[in-house]
Amino acid sequence: MLKLVFFTKDRRLKVRLALPGDDFSTSKTWQDKIEFIISNSGQFMMVWTSLLPDLDPEYAESLVELVGARYPISPDYEALKKLHPGIAFQNETDEWVFFGGSFNPWHDGHQACLTLMPEDKVCLILPDRNPHKEMRELSPVATILEISAHAKLKNQQYIVPTFLLENKQNPTVNWVEKFKNDYPTHRISLLMGFDSFSNLRNWTRAEDLIPLLDTVYVVSRLEDDKDRREALDHAHARGPRLNVVFLGKHEFEDVSSTEIRLRQK
Repeated sequence: MLKLVFFTKDRRLKVRLALPGDDFSTSKTWQDKIEFIISNSGQFMMVWTSLLPDLDPEYAESLVELVGARYPISPDYEALKKLHPGIAFQNETDEWVFFGGSFNPWHDGHQACLTLMPEDKVCLILPDRNPHKEMRELSPVATILEISAHAKLKNQQYIVPTFLLENKQNPTVNWVEKFKNDYPTHRISLLMGFDSFSNLRNWTRAEDLIPLLDTVYVVSRLEDDKDRREALDHAHARGPRLNVVFLGKHEFEDVSSTEIRLRQK
């Protein structure tokens, strides 16, 4: 069993391997793979993603799964919170901003979305499989390492691997409905590029999804004012109260993951 020491006062979650002098008399175990304690000291700790390359694959995947369970969109959140409340992620605001995508690969356009996002917003980056695209076999650990190696996160931005271990398509409406049912007083918002926003009406059960959203934060993708007006009209036809915030333009609007993958072949 892998023995880990966590430091949760840094909400990005820091960790180190256990040392001989660590007191594990009150430790907790996670799915018979990880035994852990929480320390009040962050000394000699590293951000959890930095430990992944040093672990055997089964333990690296277990750590990804444990971190994913820290967030209330996970079906394992309540179980982990009951096991050790200190490790569960707590949002001190009532708004959750989710930035979902396959991020295959992570590129400057994705980074621009995070850069333009207001710093006071809690933003969770959700690597996932696109329900409108063909399923691909991706290593959850490799995906997290790819994103963490390139993404530059602000203080309130977190990589959340909750959905990576689910080998199935995961339409946004499915988990948004559950989250809203579990936390009815919380506001749910999405961060996306304009290309995704203009296509929002075609998302799975868009008529159910859009009314559940508080705000959509939109980063430009070469659109003009006419494109914006049309996209707004379509969105408000399904969610009249939806707040749409255009975050502005950037120099990487023409970058796309699909084109990068094609060039790499």
